[in-house]
Amino acid sequence: MAKILIQVVPVEGHMFPSLPLMKGLVDLGHEVHWLGSRFFQQKIEKTGAIFHPIPEKMDYKHAGKTLYEYRPIFANKKGLDQIKEYVKWFYDEVAELREPFHALVDEVEPDVFIGDTSTYSPLFFGFKLGKSTIRLEVIPPSVTSRDTAPFGSGLMPGSSPLMRLRNQFLNYLVDGILFKDVAAYCNRVLKDFGLPIFPRLFRDGIKSIDRVLITSVPGFDYERSDMPDNHRFIGPYIPKEDPNWQKPDWWGDLKKAKKVVLVNQGTVANNIQDLIIPTLIALKDESDTLVVAVPVNEEIPNLPANARVAPFIPFGNLLPHVDLFVTNGGYGGTNIALGYGIPLVIGGATEDKMEVAMRVTISGTGINMKTMKPKPEKLKAAIHEVFTNPKYKQNALRLKNEIESYDSVALLDKAIKELLDKYNKKNIVLV
Repeated sequence: MAKILIQVVPVEGHMFPSLPLMKGLVDLGHEVHWLGSRFFQQKIEKTGAIFHPIPEKMDYKHAGKTLYEYRPIFANKKGLDQIKEYVKWFYDEVAELREPFHALVDEVEPDVFIGDTSTYSPLFFGFKLGKSTIRLEVIPPSVTSRDTAPFGSGLMPGSSPLMRLRNQFLNYLVDGILFKDVAAYCNRVLKDFGLPIFPRLFRDGIKSIDRVLITSVPGFDYERSDMPDNHRFIGPYIPKEDPNWQKPDWWGDLKKAKKVVLVNQGTVANNIQDLIIPTLIALKDESDTLVVAVPVNEEIPNLPANARVAPFIPFGNLLPHVDLFVTNGGYGGTNIALGYGIPLVIGGATEDKMEVAMRVTISGTGINMKTMKPKPEKLKAAIHEVFTNPKYKQNALRLKNEIESYDSVALLDKAIKELLDKYNKKNIVLV
Protein backbone atom coordinates (compact mmCIF):
# COMPACT_ATOMS: atom_id res chain seq x y z
CA MET A 1 0.00 0.00 0.00
CA ALA A 2 1.08 3.59 -0.64
CA LYS A 3 1.69 6.62 1.51
CA ILE A 4 -0.10 9.43 -0.32
CA LEU A 5 0.12 13.22 0.02
CA ILE A 6 -2.74 15.16 -1.60
CA GLN A 7 -3.61 18.82 -1.89
CA VAL A 8 -6.80 20.12 -3.52
CA VAL A 9 -8.06 23.68 -4.01
CA PRO A 10 -10.44 24.37 -1.08
CA VAL A 11 -13.63 24.96 -3.05
CA GLU A 12 -16.57 22.57 -3.16
CA GLY A 13 -16.27 21.86 -6.88
CA HIS A 14 -12.77 20.46 -6.35
CA MET A 15 -13.21 18.99 -2.88
CA PHE A 16 -16.42 17.03 -3.41
CA PRO A 17 -15.08 14.87 -6.29
CA SER A 18 -11.88 14.20 -4.31
CA LEU A 19 -13.31 13.27 -0.89
CA PRO A 20 -14.94 9.94 -1.88
CA LEU A 21 -11.87 8.97 -3.91
CA MET A 22 -9.59 9.44 -0.90
CA LYS A 23 -12.05 7.59 1.34
CA GLY A 24 -11.95 4.74 -1.15
CA LEU A 25 -8.15 4.67 -1.02
CA VAL A 26 -8.15 4.67 2.79
CA ASP A 27 -10.66 1.80 2.79
CA LEU A 28 -8.30 -0.13 0.51
CA GLY A 29 -5.46 0.30 3.00
CA HIS A 30 -3.56 3.32 1.66
CA GLU A 31 -2.29 5.96 4.10
CA VAL A 32 -3.59 9.35 2.92
CA HIS A 33 -2.24 12.69 4.17
CA TRP A 34 -4.31 15.71 3.10
CA LEU A 35 -3.02 19.28 3.09
CA GLY A 36 -6.17 21.37 3.18
CA SER A 37 -8.38 24.11 4.55
CA ARG A 38 -9.65 23.98 8.12
CA PHE A 39 -13.07 24.71 6.62
CA PHE A 40 -13.09 21.14 5.25
CA GLN A 41 -11.18 19.50 8.12
CA GLN A 42 -14.11 17.43 9.40
CA LYS A 43 -15.00 16.19 5.94
CA ILE A 44 -11.36 15.30 5.23
CA GLU A 45 -10.96 13.45 8.53
CA LYS A 46 -14.25 11.62 7.93
CA THR A 47 -12.61 9.93 4.92
CA GLY A 48 -9.95 8.48 7.21
CA ALA A 49 -7.25 10.76 5.81
CA ILE A 50 -4.78 12.51 8.11
CA PHE A 51 -5.41 16.26 7.99
CA HIS A 52 -2.65 18.88 7.75
CA PRO A 53 -3.72 22.58 7.62
CA ILE A 54 -2.54 24.98 4.95
CA PRO A 55 -0.99 28.23 6.29
CA GLU A 56 -3.62 30.49 7.85
CA LYS A 57 -2.88 33.41 5.51
CA MET A 58 -3.81 31.20 2.54
CA ASP A 59 -6.93 29.72 4.12
CA TYR A 60 -9.48 32.17 2.74
CA LYS A 61 -12.24 29.57 2.96
CA HIS A 62 -11.80 29.14 6.72
CA ALA A 63 -11.72 32.94 7.05
CA GLY A 64 -15.21 33.11 5.53
CA LYS A 65 -14.16 34.61 2.20
CA THR A 66 -15.22 33.49 -1.26
CA LEU A 67 -12.59 32.89 -3.92
CA TYR A 68 -13.66 36.09 -5.67
CA GLU A 69 -13.21 38.02 -2.42
CA TYR A 70 -9.79 36.46 -1.86
CA ARG A 71 -8.68 37.15 -5.45
CA PRO A 72 -10.96 39.98 -6.70
CA ILE A 73 -9.24 40.05 -10.08
CA PHE A 74 -10.99 36.75 -10.96
CA ALA A 75 -14.44 38.33 -10.74
CA ASN A 76 -13.61 41.04 -13.26
CA LYS A 77 -12.34 38.78 -16.03
CA LYS A 78 -13.75 36.03 -18.25
CA GLY A 79 -12.54 33.45 -20.73
CA LEU A 80 -8.82 33.34 -21.50
CA ASP A 81 -8.11 36.50 -19.49
CA GLN A 82 -9.55 34.87 -16.39
CA ILE A 83 -7.65 31.64 -17.05
CA LYS A 84 -4.38 33.63 -17.22
CA GLU A 85 -5.01 34.97 -13.74
CA TYR A 86 -5.88 31.52 -12.44
CA VAL A 87 -2.64 30.03 -13.81
CA LYS A 88 -0.58 32.79 -12.16
CA TRP A 89 -2.35 32.08 -8.86
CA PHE A 90 -1.57 28.35 -9.10
CA TYR A 91 2.14 29.15 -9.42
CA ASP A 92 2.00 31.88 -6.75
CA GLU A 93 0.74 29.28 -4.30
CA VAL A 94 3.66 26.97 -5.11
CA ALA A 95 6.04 29.71 -4.00
CA GLU A 96 3.98 30.53 -0.89
CA LEU A 97 3.69 26.88 0.15
CA ARG A 98 7.27 25.88 -0.57
CA GLU A 99 8.65 25.86 2.97
CA PRO A 100 5.61 24.39 4.82
CA PHE A 101 5.12 21.81 2.07
CA HIS A 102 8.80 20.86 2.25
CA ALA A 103 8.47 20.33 6.03
CA LEU A 104 5.38 18.18 5.49
CA VAL A 105 7.15 16.07 2.87
CA ASP A 106 10.04 15.48 5.28
CA GLU A 107 7.56 14.41 7.96
CA VAL A 108 5.33 12.16 5.83
CA GLU A 109 7.85 10.78 3.28
CA PRO A 110 5.11 10.08 0.71
CA ASP A 111 5.36 7.57 -2.13
CA VAL A 112 2.73 9.28 -4.27
CA PHE A 113 1.95 12.97 -4.73
CA ILE A 114 -1.59 13.93 -5.83
CA GLY A 115 -2.74 17.39 -6.86
CA ASP A 116 -5.89 18.51 -8.58
CA THR A 117 -6.15 20.70 -11.67
CA SER A 118 -5.19 23.81 -9.70
CA THR A 119 -2.62 22.67 -7.12
CA TYR A 120 0.93 22.27 -8.37
CA SER A 121 2.97 21.91 -5.16
CA PRO A 122 2.41 18.12 -4.93
CA LEU A 123 3.41 17.70 -8.58
CA PHE A 124 6.53 19.86 -8.34
CA PHE A 125 7.75 18.11 -5.19
CA GLY A 126 7.07 14.75 -6.85
CA PHE A 127 9.12 15.81 -9.88
CA LYS A 128 11.98 17.02 -7.72
CA LEU A 129 12.09 13.90 -5.53
CA GLY A 130 11.59 11.41 -8.36
CA LYS A 131 8.29 10.17 -6.93
CA SER A 132 4.97 9.23 -8.56
CA THR A 133 2.75 12.16 -9.53
CA ILE A 134 -1.00 12.12 -10.19
CA ARG A 135 -3.24 14.99 -11.23
CA LEU A 136 -6.95 14.60 -10.55
CA GLU A 137 -8.64 16.38 -13.43
CA VAL A 138 -11.77 17.77 -11.77
CA ILE A 139 -12.46 20.16 -14.65
CA PRO A 140 -12.53 19.32 -18.37
CA PRO A 141 -9.12 18.19 -19.70
CA SER A 142 -6.96 21.16 -20.70
CA VAL A 143 -4.58 19.13 -22.87
CA THR A 144 -3.41 20.79 -26.10
CA SER A 145 -4.58 18.83 -29.16
CA ARG A 146 -4.59 19.22 -32.93
CA ASP A 147 -8.29 18.32 -32.78
CA THR A 148 -9.39 21.01 -30.30
CA ALA A 149 -9.21 24.74 -29.85
CA PRO A 150 -7.42 26.08 -26.73
CA PHE A 151 -8.93 25.32 -23.35
CA GLY A 152 -11.20 28.13 -22.22
CA SER A 153 -12.33 29.13 -25.70
CA GLY A 154 -15.40 26.90 -25.57
CA LEU A 155 -15.16 26.42 -29.34
CA MET A 156 -16.44 23.38 -31.21
CA PRO A 157 -13.70 20.74 -31.64
CA GLY A 158 -12.97 19.25 -35.04
CA SER A 159 -10.46 17.09 -36.92
CA SER A 160 -11.10 18.11 -40.53
CA PRO A 161 -8.09 19.67 -42.33
CA LEU A 162 -9.65 23.13 -42.03
CA MET A 163 -10.50 22.69 -38.35
CA ARG A 164 -7.03 21.35 -37.58
CA LEU A 165 -5.53 24.38 -39.26
CA ARG A 166 -7.73 26.60 -37.07
CA ASN A 167 -6.75 24.62 -33.96
CA GLN A 168 -3.04 24.78 -34.79
CA PHE A 169 -3.18 28.53 -35.24
CA LEU A 170 -5.24 29.16 -32.08
CA ASN A 171 -3.14 26.82 -29.92
CA TYR A 172 0.05 28.54 -31.06
CA LEU A 173 -1.58 31.94 -30.54
CA VAL A 174 -2.51 31.07 -26.95
CA ASP A 175 0.49 29.02 -25.83
CA GLY A 176 3.14 30.88 -27.83
CA ILE A 177 1.91 34.48 -27.84
CA LEU A 178 -1.09 35.38 -25.65
CA PHE A 179 0.24 33.37 -22.68
CA LYS A 180 3.90 34.19 -23.30
CA ASP A 181 3.96 36.56 -20.33
CA VAL A 182 2.26 33.95 -18.12
CA ALA A 183 4.74 31.29 -19.26
CA ALA A 184 7.66 33.56 -18.33
CA TYR A 185 6.03 34.23 -14.94
CA CYS A 186 5.50 30.52 -14.27
CA ASN A 187 8.93 29.46 -15.51
CA ARG A 188 10.53 31.80 -13.01
CA VAL A 189 8.80 29.80 -10.26
CA LEU A 190 9.98 26.52 -11.82
CA LYS A 191 13.55 27.77 -12.11
CA ASP A 192 13.55 28.96 -8.51
CA PHE A 193 12.21 25.54 -7.51
CA GLY A 194 15.15 23.87 -9.26
CA LEU A 195 13.04 22.32 -12.00
CA PRO A 196 13.37 22.49 -15.80
CA ILE A 197 11.23 25.16 -17.42
CA PHE A 198 8.31 24.43 -19.77
CA PRO A 199 9.03 26.11 -23.16
CA ARG A 200 5.34 25.67 -24.11
CA LEU A 201 3.53 25.97 -20.80
CA PHE A 202 0.34 24.00 -21.48
CA ARG A 203 1.76 21.43 -23.86
CA ASP A 204 4.92 20.57 -21.91
CA GLY A 205 3.70 20.95 -18.34
CA ILE A 206 0.92 18.42 -18.51
CA LYS A 207 3.05 15.78 -20.25
CA SER A 208 5.52 15.71 -17.35
CA ILE A 209 2.90 14.30 -14.92
CA ASP A 210 2.84 10.51 -14.52
CA ARG A 211 -0.96 10.20 -14.64
CA VAL A 212 -3.69 12.71 -15.42
CA LEU A 213 -6.88 11.04 -14.21
CA ILE A 214 -10.02 12.58 -15.68
CA THR A 215 -13.13 12.39 -13.48
CA SER A 216 -15.45 11.82 -16.42
CA VAL A 217 -15.89 9.43 -19.35
CA PRO A 218 -14.88 9.58 -23.03
CA GLY A 219 -18.51 10.02 -24.09
CA PHE A 220 -18.55 13.38 -22.32
CA ASP A 221 -15.37 14.68 -23.84
CA TYR A 222 -13.88 15.76 -27.16
CA GLU A 223 -12.49 13.13 -29.52
CA ARG A 224 -8.72 13.54 -29.77
CA SER A 225 -6.46 11.50 -32.04
CA ASP A 226 -3.41 12.67 -30.08
CA MET A 227 -4.46 12.26 -26.45
CA PRO A 228 -1.23 11.92 -24.38
CA ASP A 229 -0.47 8.45 -23.03
CA ASN A 230 -0.50 9.69 -19.42
CA HIS A 231 -4.21 10.60 -19.55
CA ARG A 232 -6.85 8.17 -18.28
CA PHE A 233 -10.61 8.46 -17.76
CA ILE A 234 -11.73 7.12 -14.37
CA GLY A 235 -15.36 8.30 -14.43
CA PRO A 236 -17.07 10.52 -11.86
CA TYR A 237 -17.84 9.22 -8.40
CA ILE A 238 -21.64 9.00 -8.19
CA PRO A 239 -22.82 9.74 -4.63
CA LYS A 240 -25.27 7.48 -2.90
CA GLU A 241 -28.18 8.53 -0.69
CA ASP A 242 -27.22 9.87 2.72
CA PRO A 243 -29.66 8.18 5.15
CA ASN A 244 -28.73 10.59 7.96
CA TRP A 245 -29.61 13.78 6.08
CA GLN A 246 -32.65 15.53 7.52
CA LYS A 247 -35.25 15.99 4.78
CA PRO A 248 -37.12 19.32 4.62
CA ASP A 249 -40.85 19.24 5.32
CA TRP A 250 -41.65 19.70 1.61
CA TRP A 251 -39.78 16.54 0.52
CA GLY A 252 -43.00 14.65 -0.21
CA ASP A 253 -43.86 17.20 -2.93
CA LEU A 254 -41.15 15.64 -5.13
CA LYS A 255 -43.22 12.49 -5.63
CA LYS A 256 -46.42 14.43 -6.35
CA ALA A 257 -44.94 16.62 -9.10
CA LYS A 258 -45.24 15.58 -12.72
CA LYS A 259 -41.86 17.18 -13.52
CA VAL A 260 -39.05 18.23 -11.20
CA VAL A 261 -36.48 20.84 -12.27
CA LEU A 262 -33.37 21.45 -10.19
CA VAL A 263 -31.56 24.78 -10.54
CA ASN A 264 -28.16 25.06 -8.90
CA GLN A 265 -25.93 28.13 -9.22
CA GLY A 266 -22.63 26.60 -8.11
CA THR A 267 -20.14 27.60 -5.42
CA VAL A 268 -17.81 30.14 -7.10
CA ALA A 269 -19.91 32.12 -9.58
CA ASN A 270 -22.97 31.93 -7.33
CA ASN A 271 -25.02 35.09 -7.87
CA ILE A 272 -28.66 33.94 -7.73
CA GLN A 273 -29.60 36.66 -10.24
CA ASP A 274 -27.62 34.85 -12.94
CA LEU A 275 -29.55 31.60 -13.18
CA ILE A 276 -31.73 30.81 -10.16
CA ILE A 277 -34.02 33.84 -10.33
CA PRO A 278 -34.48 33.65 -14.14
CA THR A 279 -35.39 29.95 -13.84
CA LEU A 280 -37.94 30.62 -11.09
CA ILE A 281 -39.48 33.39 -13.21
CA ALA A 282 -39.49 31.22 -16.33
CA LEU A 283 -41.36 28.35 -14.63
CA LYS A 284 -43.55 30.18 -12.09
CA ASP A 285 -46.76 29.48 -14.04
CA GLU A 286 -45.96 25.81 -14.78
CA SER A 287 -48.32 24.18 -12.29
CA ASP A 288 -47.18 20.64 -13.14
CA THR A 289 -43.52 21.49 -12.53
CA LEU A 290 -41.80 21.66 -9.16
CA VAL A 291 -38.64 23.79 -9.14
CA VAL A 292 -36.03 23.02 -6.50
CA ALA A 293 -33.47 25.81 -6.00
CA VAL A 294 -30.25 25.50 -4.01
CA PRO A 295 -28.82 28.98 -3.33
CA VAL A 296 -25.41 29.12 -1.66
CA ASN A 297 -25.41 32.34 0.35
CA GLU A 298 -28.64 34.24 -0.24
CA GLU A 299 -32.31 33.89 0.53
CA ILE A 300 -34.69 34.03 -2.42
CA PRO A 301 -37.38 36.70 -2.19
CA ASN A 302 -40.94 36.24 -3.51
CA LEU A 303 -40.64 32.50 -3.96
CA PRO A 304 -43.21 31.19 -6.49
CA ALA A 305 -45.79 28.67 -5.26
CA ASN A 306 -44.25 25.86 -7.34
CA ALA A 307 -40.71 26.38 -5.96
CA ARG A 308 -38.93 24.81 -3.01
CA VAL A 309 -35.60 25.89 -1.52
CA ALA A 310 -32.92 24.39 0.70
CA PRO A 311 -29.37 25.67 1.34
CA PHE A 312 -27.92 22.19 0.85
CA ILE A 313 -29.32 18.92 -0.48
CA PRO A 314 -27.06 15.88 -1.05
CA PHE A 315 -27.14 14.99 -4.75
CA GLY A 316 -27.49 11.31 -3.86
CA ASN A 317 -30.80 12.10 -2.13
CA LEU A 318 -32.17 14.61 -4.63
CA LEU A 319 -31.13 13.57 -8.14
CA PRO A 320 -33.17 10.34 -8.29
CA HIS A 321 -36.25 12.62 -8.23
CA VAL A 322 -35.02 15.20 -10.80
CA ASP A 323 -36.11 15.27 -14.46
CA LEU A 324 -34.04 18.23 -15.67
CA PHE A 325 -31.04 20.11 -14.30
CA VAL A 326 -30.53 23.84 -14.91
CA THR A 327 -26.91 24.61 -14.06
CA ASN A 328 -24.10 27.06 -14.64
CA GLY A 329 -21.89 24.14 -15.61
CA GLY A 330 -19.77 22.89 -12.74
CA TYR A 331 -17.92 19.84 -14.09
CA GLY A 332 -18.54 17.64 -11.07
CA GLY A 333 -22.25 18.39 -10.74
CA THR A 334 -22.82 18.03 -14.49
CA ASN A 335 -21.13 14.62 -14.57
CA ILE A 336 -23.09 13.44 -11.52
CA ALA A 337 -26.38 14.53 -13.12
CA LEU A 338 -25.48 12.56 -16.24
CA GLY A 339 -24.66 9.62 -13.97
CA TYR A 340 -28.35 9.70 -13.09
CA GLY A 341 -29.40 10.11 -16.73
CA ILE A 342 -30.65 13.69 -16.27
CA PRO A 343 -30.58 16.08 -19.28
CA LEU A 344 -29.44 19.67 -18.81
CA VAL A 345 -29.92 23.32 -19.62
CA ILE A 346 -26.61 25.03 -19.02
CA GLY A 347 -25.60 28.68 -18.72
CA GLY A 348 -22.09 29.62 -17.68
CA ALA A 349 -19.22 31.82 -18.88
CA THR A 350 -16.57 31.77 -16.15
CA GLU A 351 -13.82 29.36 -15.04
CA ASP A 352 -14.25 26.12 -17.03
CA LYS A 353 -17.99 26.56 -17.58
CA MET A 354 -17.84 27.32 -21.31
CA GLU A 355 -15.92 24.07 -21.84
CA VAL A 356 -18.51 22.05 -19.90
CA ALA A 357 -21.29 23.73 -21.89
CA MET A 358 -19.68 22.73 -25.20
CA ARG A 359 -19.45 19.13 -24.01
CA VAL A 360 -23.16 19.21 -23.22
CA THR A 361 -23.74 20.41 -26.77
CA ILE A 362 -21.60 17.80 -28.55
CA SER A 363 -22.90 14.94 -26.37
CA GLY A 364 -26.48 15.97 -27.14
CA THR A 365 -27.40 15.84 -23.46
CA GLY A 366 -28.84 19.33 -23.20
CA ILE A 367 -28.98 22.93 -24.41
CA ASN A 368 -26.24 25.51 -23.98
CA MET A 369 -27.69 28.97 -23.31
CA LYS A 370 -24.30 30.53 -24.26
CA THR A 371 -24.58 33.09 -21.48
CA MET A 372 -24.36 33.07 -17.70
CA LYS A 373 -27.41 35.35 -17.43
CA PRO A 374 -30.12 33.98 -19.74
CA LYS A 375 -33.46 35.74 -20.10
CA PRO A 376 -36.42 33.95 -18.45
CA GLU A 377 -38.30 33.59 -21.74
CA LYS A 378 -35.30 31.96 -23.43
CA LEU A 379 -34.78 29.66 -20.47
CA LYS A 380 -38.43 28.64 -20.62
CA ALA A 381 -38.12 27.78 -24.31
CA ALA A 382 -34.96 25.75 -23.73
CA ILE A 383 -36.50 23.82 -20.82
CA HIS A 384 -39.59 23.10 -22.91
CA GLU A 385 -37.40 21.87 -25.79
CA VAL A 386 -35.50 19.46 -23.51
CA PHE A 387 -38.73 18.08 -22.09
CA THR A 388 -40.44 17.63 -25.46
CA ASN A 389 -37.52 16.38 -27.59
CA PRO A 390 -36.65 12.81 -26.49
CA LYS A 391 -33.07 12.94 -27.85
CA TYR A 392 -31.79 14.81 -24.81
CA LYS A 393 -33.06 12.22 -22.35
CA GLN A 394 -31.87 9.37 -24.58
CA ASN A 395 -28.37 10.81 -24.78
CA ALA A 396 -28.28 11.41 -21.03
CA LEU A 397 -29.25 7.78 -20.45
CA ARG A 398 -26.53 6.69 -22.88
CA LEU A 399 -23.96 8.53 -20.78
CA LYS A 400 -25.48 7.11 -17.59
CA ASN A 401 -24.75 3.62 -18.91
CA GLU A 402 -21.19 4.59 -19.83
CA ILE A 403 -20.55 6.18 -16.43
CA GLU A 404 -21.84 3.08 -14.66
CA SER A 405 -19.15 1.02 -16.41
CA TYR A 406 -16.40 2.98 -14.59
CA ASP A 407 -15.26 2.42 -10.99
CA SER A 408 -13.37 5.59 -10.15
CA VAL A 409 -11.84 4.35 -6.89
CA ALA A 410 -10.67 1.07 -8.42
CA LEU A 411 -9.14 2.88 -11.40
CA LEU A 412 -7.33 5.36 -9.14
CA ASP A 413 -6.02 2.48 -7.04
CA LYS A 414 -4.87 0.71 -10.20
CA ALA A 415 -2.96 3.82 -11.36
CA ILE A 416 -1.23 4.12 -7.98
CA LYS A 417 -0.15 0.47 -8.01
CA GLU A 418 1.13 0.76 -11.58
CA LEU A 419 3.21 3.81 -10.67
CA LEU A 420 4.59 2.25 -7.50
CA ASP A 421 5.67 -0.78 -9.51
CA LYS A 422 7.20 1.43 -12.20
CA TYR A 423 9.17 3.57 -9.75
CA ASN A 424 10.28 0.60 -7.64
CA LYS A 425 11.72 -1.08 -10.73
CA LYS A 426 13.38 2.15 -11.82
CA ASN A 427 15.05 2.55 -8.42
CA ILE A 428 16.41 -1.01 -8.20
CA VAL A 429 20.20 -0.95 -8.20
CA LEU A 430 21.92 -4.06 -9.56
CA VAL A 431 25.11 -4.90 -7.65
